[in-house]
Amino acid sequence: MSAVSNPFATSKKKVTQNDAFDIRDELMGDDLLVNGPMKPGLSPMLEAPGEAWAVSDVGPFEGLAVMGIHGGAGATTVAALLGDGATEVGQSWPISQNAWTGSAWPIPVIAVARTDHTGLAATDRFIRSWANGQLTGSQLSALVLIEAGPRTSDARKKATKRLLRMVPRGTHIPWMDSWLDAPPDPARLPGRIKRIIKLLNTPTP
Repeated sequence: MSAVSNPFATSKKKVTQNDAFDIRDELMGDDLLVNGPMKPGLSPMLEAPGEAWAVSDVGPFEGLAVMGIHGGAGATTVAALLGDGATEVGQSWPISQNAWTGSAWPIPVIAVARTDHTGLAATDRFIRSWANGQLTGSQLSALVLIEAGPRTSDARKKATKRLLRMVPRGTHIPWMDSWLDAPPDPARLPGRIKRIIKLLNTPTP
């Protein structure tokens, strides 16, 4: 004899990993992005770095340029997460010359760094270069700071928050232990990171 289900019992919805899988960012709370100066010259006076940031011509270009601010920044990972419309361009500020006019075509640039001392120091130098008008020809769209470890000191948290607010759009990707074992699967990302990727793929005004 088969069991008859109780029609008055509360049914439990089956929750899949895709429905429930999300993460919290202790650094940013509920915010996905923070906003800052939309172009150079709008931020408080910052001392220009003594050494100019490298610039390279990436030729004809469409889509998002993903630039690593230092070696091992995670630009390859971010470009893969952003999808086919994004291309990693190395550590130089990318410019693309218009074949018809010979002038720079303002491609959107997403800069990426880790939150260790090397990454934060390089990011500070990059932002000072941008804020002082040394990086022209393309448009800084966003800064992505990727957490460098499972624990973050108060000093690095403070520095990360400060840097994220010094660019048009700043966002933070928390430590993802699973990414040490395998590259992130775009189909199985935490909801928070999916929402960040969607925002980064949205052009700035």
